[in-house]
Amino acid sequence: MTITINALKEKIRRKELYVVAVLGLLLVILFSSGAGTLTIDGEPITGYGKMAPIMIVVVNALSGALAIALSIRTIPNEYERKTSHLIWIRDVKQWQYHGYLSLANIISSLIAALIMYLGLFIFAVIKQETQGLYRLIPAFFIMAIGVCIVSLFTSVLSIVLPGMAVGIISAGCFLVGIFHGVLEIAKDMVGGFTGGIISVLLKIIPNLNELQAQAGNMIGGEAVNSHEIFKGLLIIYILTLLFFVFKRKEA
Repeated sequence: MTITINALKEKIRRKELYVVAVLGLLLVILFSSGAGTLTIDGEPITGYGKMAPIMIVVVNALSGALAIALSIRTIPNEYERKTSHLIWIRDVKQWQYHGYLSLANIISSLIAALIMYLGLFIFAVIKQETQGLYRLIPAFFIMAIGVCIVSLFTSVLSIVLPGMAVGIISAGCFLVGIFHGVLEIAKDMVGGFTGGIISVLLKIIPNLNELQAQAGNMIGGEAVNSHEIFKGLLIIYILTLLFFVFKRKEA
């Protein structure tokens, strides 16, 4: 765990997490003030029941993007600084080393997500939705599954690919994941070769949109599809196994 703690300390020193606090504050200002009121057909949307699902979408998108940003360079930086060689002489396995560093990525990504997610709690208090407050806690853990998937996937890719490639692939897969529902419709509309490519992508990339939807259902007091949650946990397990497969030549 020392490796994980040191990696987290470095992220804090580099002030990467502080950016999230500002984003969280902006979310609260946007959705709890009159200036941030949204309208549909001229009708203002100010109620907690209508705004909470929209806020979940925003927080989920920002959390995923930050998970990529916080996870993309952690492992490569260790090798560039030759810090890894100090670890090998302590008889730490490479998969353990990568796992500890990735755990730091996950923790920092979840902290980032939680800071922004606090905007939902504040919004619920402002709107005096005390009954809905307790639902925000399990909803966060559902959303956290998606954040863990994005962070783990980025960490695994960073073991074997250069930074730019990791960023492009991770961002692309994340966008497919959160727009899964839209792409399902698009693939039937376009058909042909393009539709086939979209279909393949939808089969191999986790449906992060469904996890987001389950978090929204939890907040709204609606039925939650536990199958989607277990599927997300299974994906985390599979990604974890990849630490035994992917190795760095420098080691």
